[in-house]
Amino acid sequence: MTDQLDNLANRDIKQPRLEAKHMLPDLDTKLKDQNEKAVPRNFYLQNVHPWLAMYKHDFVTTHMSYDKFCTLVSDDNEHNLFQFLTDLRLLNTCQQCKNCGGSMRKSKQGNVWYWICTRRANGIKCNNHKFSIRKGTFFDKSKLSIQLQLRIIWNFIHRLSITQCKNFCNVSSMTDHTLGEIYADCRNICTAWIWKPEHTPKLGGYGKIVEMDESFFPGAPKFNRGRRLGTSWDDEDKWTFGLTERGSLDCILKQVPSSRSRKSLLPIINQYTLQGTLFCSDGWKAYFKLAEHLDIEDALHFPVNHSKNYVDPDTGAHTQTIESLWGHVKDFLPVRGMKPKDLGSFLGWFMWWRYSRQRDLDLFVHFLKCAAEIRPPSHFSKLPFATAQTMNERNNSNSDEDFL
Repeated sequence: MTDQLDNLANRDIKQPRLEAKHMLPDLDTKLKDQNEKAVPRNFYLQNVHPWLAMYKHDFVTTHMSYDKFCTLVSDDNEHNLFQFLTDLRLLNTCQQCKNCGGSMRKSKQGNVWYWICTRRANGIKCNNHKFSIRKGTFFDKSKLSIQLQLRIIWNFIHRLSITQCKNFCNVSSMTDHTLGEIYADCRNICTAWIWKPEHTPKLGGYGKIVEMDESFFPGAPKFNRGRRLGTSWDDEDKWTFGLTERGSLDCILKQVPSSRSRKSLLPIINQYTLQGTLFCSDGWKAYFKLAEHLDIEDALHFPVNHSKNYVDPDTGAHTQTIESLWGHVKDFLPVRGMKPKDLGSFLGWFMWWRYSRQRDLDLFVHFLKCAAEIRPPSHFSKLPFATAQTMNERNNSNSDEDFL
């Protein structure tokens, strides 16, 4: 009995206690034994907010990753950033001086980049005409730097809230109203682009099903108490008519009068659907004998009486796709309420977002292209030929007089 206790005591003394770091596997020695190709050297980041815990760091994507975006908007990468924006036609490629008609170049003074003319006439520099490279561009409306504006746009594109954007961009001192205006401006860009006739998607076609429905957006007060949200809304803003195609993310969302009459709904259906479409809807009176009143050829209509069932037992028609769409639409709306005038921009933003996802477009790059199309640089890049020729003649005549 005594010997066993002595052996245990001696064993505790001889074997030192292992710390936690010694108990972990030695990764360096294991990696040396394995093939070097098994471990990727470059890591790609997903297009997600870095605060989110559940994302793969090695997920390879064709879109611009968050790592590439941070490199693009870094302070020591201004030349590549300006070249990137110039390729997207958000900034002018060249400028012509109004004073002498010569070509201008970019120059940095302090923290601001300018277009400046350094042409010499009679030994004198032409520095009379100088302006910022942002003048007349999409970035001209805000006093924030281009890098910070792009960071805010990145957060808007990936549907981050204003509070998250303030913390992420390190602009917590900025008011919510300032960021709200930038977000609203971005929504207007998306809305203006998606409603251009060449960009608005056409739904349906032969063998394709398009569902339609209307939804009420003002909401209702909780427990029938408090301010009624619908009292401040006009009749033209309360209801939204929607069209969506099964198997596609494309949709059409448009505000309609509260009457939701056939007179207001038929023009939308005729304009944004193709011939041969199969339509499914509920039993609203405006859809009664819909195929007979449409201008679309070979169109068929299958209504569903929701007072009896949600899926027609005879035809199998249902409107569950458009019903689920309304839930996704209202997720885009602010949690704490919304002004009636802003509903149209939120609907346009949702349509633009679904359009881009359906075609697997890079949301950030595609938004910048849309901004360049909707708001191209308005400041002149080159003077008219007659004006430039007159300036050259005037400069030549002045030099001849000085020579004489």
